[in-house]
Amino acid sequence: MRLDKDFVWEGEYGRREHLAPVFRELLKMQKAHSLQMLSLFVNNVPYNLEFFVGASYDRPGKDDMDEMKRLFEDAGLRYRQDLTLQKLFQKMGSRRFDSYAISEEADVDIVMKNAFVFAEISDLEKKGYGMSPFGKEKQVFISHSSKDKEEVEKLIPYLNGAGLPVWFDKYSIHVGDSIVDKVQEGLDEAESVIFWITEHFLDSSWCRYEMSAFIKKLIEENALIISILDKNIEIRQLPLFLRDIKAIYNNGQGYESLSGEIISAVKERTNL
Repeated sequence: MRLDKDFVWEGEYGRREHLAPVFRELLKMQKAHSLQMLSLFVNNVPYNLEFFVGASYDRPGKDDMDEMKRLFEDAGLRYRQDLTLQKLFQKMGSRRFDSYAISEEADVDIVMKNAFVFAEISDLEKKGYGMSPFGKEKQVFISHSSKDKEEVEKLIPYLNGAGLPVWFDKYSIHVGDSIVDKVQEGLDEAESVIFWITEHFLDSSWCRYEMSAFIKKLIEENALIISILDKNIEIRQLPLFLRDIKAIYNNGQGYESLSGEIISAVKERTNL
């Protein structure tokens, strides 16, 4: 008994126009007795738009499946070995997916035009619609010891009041999130960082990790680093890369005054 060889690939619903020539190329290269099925499975439900490509082989030529993988990977499709064509067909009965078979090159444009209810992201962008997730603007990352969290938190309303979005672990990491992943995401998205440096900060291995992670952004992106030094911290206690960067001293001048210095420094150097 000859077994089929099935593949399920995931595409991005809103970015699909570039796939039409890829499908045509695959159908042109491979005979029907080899590639027995090429289908699109499209979910046009607004709350979870989805798009999958199914490819099934019966008697593939020596390089047919390798060619398909190369074409699809180069086009940005993601191989979903955790899904099966059988599962996709089953979901058609629950109105989750519509299926569209593509048997020859001439079918590609017709299917791509009619399978999707909602426009591509590029078409909406041309009309002036903003498609980036709101709240993903460059942020000010506040690196601090958990023992100083209560003090650091008092800065945030002043920074927000000046139009500065802030990454602060208490509010940016939610239940169930990976702490490491979310901190890395915050560091990646930050255009500037505030190091709230106290004895607790210098004793924290996690704070040292955040400092190390920001060195790369300092070198490659000239990111802004603002060190807030507690009154009992001396420059010589800082890591070498921080000693040459002008710091702000927390001498009890109050959170409004301290925030004003931070706001001036950030707005002078960044686009925030």
